[in-house]
Amino acid sequence: MRHIALYNRNRSGFTRISNNFIDCFLADANEVQIKIYLYLLRCSNGELPIDVDSIAEHFNYSERDILRALLYWDKSGLLSLDFDDEQNVKGICLNDVAMRPSSHPAPAQPSPVPEEAAHKAALEPQKTAQIEARPFYSMEQLNEFKENEALSELFFMAEQYLGRTINNSDLSAILYMYDHLHFSIELIEFLIEYCVDTGHSNIRYIEATAHKWKDLGIKDVEAARSEVSTYGKDYYTVLRAFGLGGRQPVKSDIDAIRRWKNEYGFDMDVIVEAVNRTMRSIARPSFSYADSILRSWKEHNVRKKSDIERLDMDFSQEKNATAKKKLPPVPANDKFRNFNERNYDYDELLKRFAKN
Repeated sequence: MRHIALYNRNRSGFTRISNNFIDCFLADANEVQIKIYLYLLRCSNGELPIDVDSIAEHFNYSERDILRALLYWDKSGLLSLDFDDEQNVKGICLNDVAMRPSSHPAPAQPSPVPEEAAHKAALEPQKTAQIEARPFYSMEQLNEFKENEALSELFFMAEQYLGRTINNSDLSAILYMYDHLHFSIELIEFLIEYCVDTGHSNIRYIEATAHKWKDLGIKDVEAARSEVSTYGKDYYTVLRAFGLGGRQPVKSDIDAIRRWKNEYGFDMDVIVEAVNRTMRSIARPSFSYADSILRSWKEHNVRKKSDIERLDMDFSQEKNATAKKKLPPVPANDKFRNFNERNYDYDELLKRFAKN
């Protein structure tokens, strides 16, 4: 096979990447983790600002994805994270990329903290990061899981649903649901099937759905089927009306929609009307603004869309009546009418004109 010559004409600056990173860490990391680490290297010269929000917006990822990638590299030892009292990331230290001694990631080095903060931490219970990092699975561990007959069948079924051969990142995500989220094999299979049927075969989307189900306390297929059949369609209807059809509903979204349906007692056509009015009024998605509209409608005994039309008509009439009351009276004499008007008998004038 002929050798390929590689040329470099880059005059726009360079970002150095350690060969040890390519040799020892690159193969085991997923796409998000690699992107975040390379972006941190790019920003390490101080030219670009660093915060979780800006990184998430730059790559169109969620903040959870960014934090989990940071925690992965912290666990691998390539960087060290500093957290404030509210467990927000306040500092990132890029460590020297040493050779990985084994197939397992190197333990994260403790991050340097000021003396006062260290003393305070010694007096208070140690806090942990609010976002759980997906554990690292070595090739040996993945092969051991594959030897489990039930898991092996799950991996096979996942390939059938996804329509492709699953890679190590896919395997790690599935094992994370099984080993850490404590989903049963049947629940994972139903989860993958549901996501693919709704047009989402991306493993990150499937994993995000798993987290949502975990937050909702879903533990079996029956509860998951009840969730997606009763509310799933309504969630996405509201998100599409808000212009957010490309993302998963979060817990606050789900709580709001459930409140509108169960507590307020509104049908979906009324809810969508409130969402449409929200977008027309403030031109941005706001569940709180839509909630204020629906709460007002509930106080005025609105039950269906015809009630909204009646309420709008009453409001318009009341507004017009109020506006008329506020109009100032027309003065009897002003600069245009500061004289005594003359009264003519036009019939008499016509008779005189005819005689002449």
